[in-house]
Amino acid sequence: MRCSAWSSLAISVCSALLLAAPANAHVDASPTFVEAGGNDAVSLVGHNDRELAMDQFVVVVPDGFVITDAIGTDGWDASFDERVATWTGGELPPDADATFSLDLAGPDEPGPAILEIEQRYPDDAVVRSQVALTVLPADDEEKQTTLVIALVGLLLAGTGAAVAVRRRRAASRR
Repeated sequence: MRCSAWSSLAISVCSALLLAAPANAHVDASPTFVEAGGNDAVSLVGHNDRELAMDQFVVVVPDGFVITDAIGTDGWDASFDERVATWTGGELPPDADATFSLDLAGPDEPGPAILEIEQRYPDDAVVRSQVALTVLPADDEEKQTTLVIALVGLLLAGTGAAVAVRRRRAASRR
Protein backbone atom coordinates (compact mmCIF):
# COMPACT_ATOMS: atom_id res chain seq x y z
CA MET A 1 0.00 0.00 0.00
CA ARG A 2 1.30 3.42 -0.91
CA CYS A 3 0.11 6.46 0.99
CA SER A 4 1.63 9.87 0.94
CA ALA A 5 3.15 11.00 4.21
CA TRP A 6 0.46 13.70 4.53
CA SER A 7 -2.44 11.34 4.01
CA SER A 8 -0.98 8.78 6.44
CA LEU A 9 -0.48 11.49 9.05
CA ALA A 10 -3.94 12.97 8.54
CA ILE A 11 -5.64 9.58 8.77
CA SER A 12 -3.64 8.57 11.85
CA VAL A 13 -4.48 11.84 13.63
CA CYS A 14 -8.18 11.53 12.80
CA SER A 15 -8.22 7.89 13.92
CA ALA A 16 -6.53 8.79 17.18
CA LEU A 17 -9.06 11.55 17.84
CA LEU A 18 -12.13 9.53 16.90
CA LEU A 19 -11.16 6.09 18.13
CA ALA A 20 -8.89 6.72 21.10
CA ALA A 21 -8.46 3.61 23.23
CA PRO A 22 -9.33 3.75 26.91
CA ALA A 23 -6.77 5.57 29.05
CA ASN A 24 -5.76 2.36 30.85
CA ALA A 25 -4.85 0.53 27.64
CA HIS A 26 -1.15 -0.03 27.31
CA VAL A 27 -1.05 -1.66 23.91
CA ASP A 28 -0.17 0.42 20.87
CA ALA A 29 -0.40 -0.55 17.18
CA SER A 30 1.98 0.39 14.42
CA PRO A 31 0.77 1.26 11.89
CA THR A 32 -2.71 2.26 13.03
CA PHE A 33 -4.21 1.58 9.60
CA VAL A 34 -4.61 -1.28 7.12
CA GLU A 35 -5.81 -1.29 3.54
CA ALA A 36 -9.26 -2.58 2.63
CA GLY A 37 -8.86 -5.93 0.92
CA GLY A 38 -5.09 -5.84 1.51
CA ASN A 39 -2.69 -7.85 3.64
CA ASP A 40 -0.73 -5.69 6.09
CA ALA A 41 1.75 -6.29 8.91
CA VAL A 42 0.76 -4.78 12.27
CA SER A 43 3.00 -4.68 15.34
CA LEU A 44 1.46 -4.42 18.80
CA VAL A 45 3.58 -3.17 21.67
CA GLY A 46 2.23 -4.45 24.97
CA HIS A 47 3.25 -3.01 28.34
CA ASN A 48 3.00 -5.02 31.55
CA ASP A 49 1.45 -2.79 34.22
CA ARG A 50 1.15 -5.53 36.83
CA GLU A 51 3.72 -6.61 39.42
CA LEU A 52 3.61 -10.19 38.06
CA ALA A 53 5.21 -11.30 34.80
CA MET A 54 2.77 -11.68 31.89
CA ASP A 55 2.87 -15.13 30.26
CA GLN A 56 0.34 -14.88 27.39
CA PHE A 57 -0.69 -12.24 24.87
CA VAL A 58 -3.88 -12.73 22.84
CA VAL A 59 -5.32 -10.72 19.93
CA VAL A 60 -8.87 -11.21 18.63
CA VAL A 61 -9.70 -9.51 15.32
CA PRO A 62 -13.19 -8.28 14.38
CA ASP A 63 -15.43 -9.76 11.70
CA GLY A 64 -14.09 -9.12 8.20
CA PHE A 65 -10.44 -9.47 9.23
CA VAL A 66 -8.37 -12.61 8.80
CA ILE A 67 -5.07 -13.28 10.57
CA THR A 68 -2.71 -14.68 7.93
CA ASP A 69 0.37 -14.97 10.17
CA ALA A 70 1.53 -14.39 13.74
CA ILE A 71 5.27 -14.05 14.27
CA GLY A 72 7.06 -15.47 17.31
CA THR A 73 9.40 -13.03 19.02
CA ASP A 74 12.06 -12.97 21.77
CA GLY A 75 11.20 -16.32 23.38
CA TRP A 76 7.48 -16.15 22.60
CA ASP A 77 5.85 -18.84 20.42
CA ALA A 78 2.98 -17.70 18.21
CA SER A 79 -0.08 -19.66 17.15
CA PHE A 80 -3.12 -18.40 15.25
CA ASP A 81 -6.31 -19.19 13.42
CA GLU A 82 -8.36 -16.80 11.27
CA ARG A 83 -9.61 -14.69 14.21
CA VAL A 84 -7.28 -15.27 17.20
CA ALA A 85 -3.50 -15.01 17.62
CA THR A 86 -1.85 -16.19 20.84
CA TRP A 87 1.73 -15.81 22.06
CA THR A 88 2.93 -18.15 24.84
CA GLY A 89 6.16 -19.51 26.28
CA GLY A 90 7.67 -16.12 27.01
CA GLU A 91 7.61 -13.87 30.00
CA LEU A 92 7.12 -10.12 30.14
CA PRO A 93 8.46 -8.73 33.42
CA PRO A 94 6.64 -5.96 35.31
CA ASP A 95 6.94 -2.49 33.78
CA ALA A 96 8.43 -3.87 30.55
CA ASP A 97 7.35 -3.83 26.89
CA ALA A 98 7.24 -6.53 24.21
CA THR A 99 6.31 -6.38 20.53
CA PHE A 100 3.92 -8.92 19.00
CA SER A 101 3.55 -8.87 15.20
CA LEU A 102 0.91 -10.30 12.94
CA ASP A 103 -0.22 -10.07 9.33
CA LEU A 104 -3.85 -9.10 8.75
CA ALA A 105 -6.02 -9.39 5.68
CA GLY A 106 -8.32 -6.39 5.94
CA PRO A 107 -12.05 -6.34 5.22
CA ASP A 108 -13.31 -5.14 1.85
CA GLU A 109 -14.88 -1.97 3.21
CA PRO A 110 -13.04 0.99 4.80
CA GLY A 111 -13.90 2.24 8.28
CA PRO A 112 -12.96 1.92 11.95
CA ALA A 113 -12.02 -1.42 13.55
CA ILE A 114 -11.17 -2.55 17.08
CA LEU A 115 -8.74 -5.31 18.02
CA GLU A 116 -9.49 -6.97 21.37
CA ILE A 117 -6.35 -7.62 23.44
CA GLU A 118 -5.88 -9.89 26.45
CA GLN A 119 -2.74 -9.91 28.56
CA ARG A 120 -2.82 -13.07 30.67
CA TYR A 121 -0.94 -13.93 33.87
CA PRO A 122 -0.04 -17.13 35.78
CA ASP A 123 -2.46 -16.16 38.60
CA ASP A 124 -5.30 -16.40 36.00
CA ALA A 125 -5.71 -12.61 35.89
CA VAL A 126 -6.53 -11.08 32.50
CA VAL A 127 -5.97 -7.45 31.55
CA ARG A 128 -8.19 -6.51 28.60
CA SER A 129 -7.73 -3.56 26.29
CA GLN A 130 -8.67 -2.45 22.81
CA VAL A 131 -6.59 -1.14 19.94
CA ALA A 132 -8.20 1.02 17.26
CA LEU A 133 -7.29 0.58 13.60
CA THR A 134 -8.55 2.40 10.54
CA VAL A 135 -9.30 0.44 7.39
CA LEU A 136 -8.36 2.69 4.48
CA PRO A 137 -9.86 2.51 1.00
CA ALA A 138 -7.86 0.38 -1.41
CA ASP A 139 -4.82 2.17 -2.79
CA ASP A 140 -6.38 4.87 -4.89
CA GLU A 141 -4.43 8.10 -5.24
CA GLU A 142 -7.57 10.11 -6.09
CA LYS A 143 -9.34 9.05 -2.86
CA GLN A 144 -6.24 9.79 -0.80
CA THR A 145 -5.82 13.21 -2.40
CA THR A 146 -9.50 14.02 -1.80
CA LEU A 147 -9.18 13.02 1.87
CA VAL A 148 -6.06 15.14 2.38
CA ILE A 149 -7.68 18.14 0.68
CA ALA A 150 -10.79 17.75 2.87
CA LEU A 151 -8.70 17.52 6.05
CA VAL A 152 -6.57 20.51 5.08
CA GLY A 153 -9.77 22.43 4.29
CA LEU A 154 -11.16 21.63 7.74
CA LEU A 155 -7.90 22.72 9.34
CA LEU A 156 -7.86 25.99 7.39
CA ALA A 157 -11.53 26.65 8.16
CA GLY A 158 -10.85 26.12 11.86
CA THR A 159 -7.81 28.41 11.72
CA GLY A 160 -9.81 31.05 9.83
CA ALA A 161 -12.59 30.92 12.42
CA ALA A 162 -10.07 31.29 15.25
CA VAL A 163 -8.50 34.34 13.54
CA ALA A 164 -11.93 35.91 13.01
CA VAL A 165 -12.82 35.45 16.69
CA ARG A 166 -9.52 37.01 17.77
CA ARG A 167 -10.09 40.00 15.46
CA ARG A 168 -13.62 40.50 16.83
CA ARG A 169 -12.36 40.35 20.40
CA ALA A 170 -9.55 42.82 19.63
CA ALA A 171 -12.00 45.18 17.87
CA SER A 172 -14.47 45.02 20.78
CA ARG A 173 -11.74 46.01 23.24
CA ARG A 174 -11.00 49.24 21.37
